[in-house]
Amino acid sequence: MKTFKTTIVPCANQSIDRLVKVLKSTAEVNQSIDFCNLFYCYTLESFVQMTFGTDLGLLGIEYNDEEKARSPSKLSQTTIPFAKAFEFAQDQLDFRIAMVMGWQMMEKLNTSMGSRMRNSCRVLDEYVYSLIDERMTKSAQISEFEDKESAHSDLLSVFMNAREERGGGLGCTELRDTTLSLIVAGRDTTAHTLSWAFFHVLMNKDLVSKIREEAIEILGDRDSDQDRVTYENYKQFIWSQAVVHEALRLHPSIPKSGRYVASDDRIPGGPTVEAGNLVRWSAWKMGRDASLWGPDCGEFKPDRWIDETGRIKKVGPFKFPAFGGGPRICIGQNLAMLQAVKVMVEVFKQFDLEFAPGCMPSFRLEFMSSCVFQHRLENVPKSEAIEGVASRYPTPMYRPSLTLPMAHPMMVSVQRRTSSAESISP
Repeated sequence: MKTFKTTIVPCANQSIDRLVKVLKSTAEVNQSIDFCNLFYCYTLESFVQMTFGTDLGLLGIEYNDEEKARSPSKLSQTTIPFAKAFEFAQDQLDFRIAMVMGWQMMEKLNTSMGSRMRNSCRVLDEYVYSLIDERMTKSAQISEFEDKESAHSDLLSVFMNAREERGGGLGCTELRDTTLSLIVAGRDTTAHTLSWAFFHVLMNKDLVSKIREEAIEILGDRDSDQDRVTYENYKQFIWSQAVVHEALRLHPSIPKSGRYVASDDRIPGGPTVEAGNLVRWSAWKMGRDASLWGPDCGEFKPDRWIDETGRIKKVGPFKFPAFGGGPRICIGQNLAMLQAVKVMVEVFKQFDLEFAPGCMPSFRLEFMSSCVFQHRLENVPKSEAIEGVASRYPTPMYRPSLTLPMAHPMMVSVQRRTSSAESISP
């Protein structure tokens, strides 16, 4: 609780403020912006900020004489060495998992791929180790009478202080592993969840009103530091939570997973498994299982998550495995929900969003000919249409990955809300 208040929420506020600034700039120059890329930049910036207390500058806007502003839709991670290395390493991890045992041979045959992966890891190591070394040096200079905990409010400091309190523990390598694991685990999963959630909300405009009305009821219609989503109040935003849960049901951040069997056992209602067997399951498929979710399982219906008392329904992790279950349940699920709800509330409270002209056709599944159909689905997991699960509208194609990213940009037009903008000084 203390870490959320002193570290996570302040960092989340800073990152949200930068995201909002990008959206304001987008609205001012009447441009559209790729929300998928925006959320990639936001989540990487946010997780690096809360982990290391440093700003990557991914959400900055550059001004020059030729343009009012660099197009926010072209926000790029490739100009930042850490972000560029992180992006490639993440994609390569997806490739390795997909290849299972064959990736080592593939990287030997394609030497440039293996070399680039090693270089990316070196860039990540150098960046993280430099921050750890700098922090250790500063920590050693703080006198025993000073509060080391208040000297830096980020997760690296939390881990280092915990280490000192235990009289040992995490060394530099372990600190690197722990901090990078946090960023890897949270960056893509949160970005993709936000992309899918915003897509469905824009396809169901009645949800915008529900999210906005609830936000104004709880926070008021002003936008100030005192009227924000916090760790204490985020669970009050029922409709935003329901939207995020429904997006995770249909588009789980980890669509497929598996575990090796430790000892002979029998799966309840299923087969006998032997030690060493690999048991796989698909959270994506489970979210479209009529026996679990009813005949309307293909529809995006956030109200399925709201009970008769107006509260969020509690659904077991083995029906809704978006955050895993058992001893390996995601330790960051509260952080993920806080961030997702915070973004939804603060963005829809301040802005009106529409799909940019020409964006929607790229989202539609192509059925004009078997040739086009095959081309659109090449190397892409099955969609709702192929599975035979009924849905009111097709969803964007997604590319194979450890997570579940959209295959194409989601271009969105942004306008500031008059009622909200009037209380904000430019």
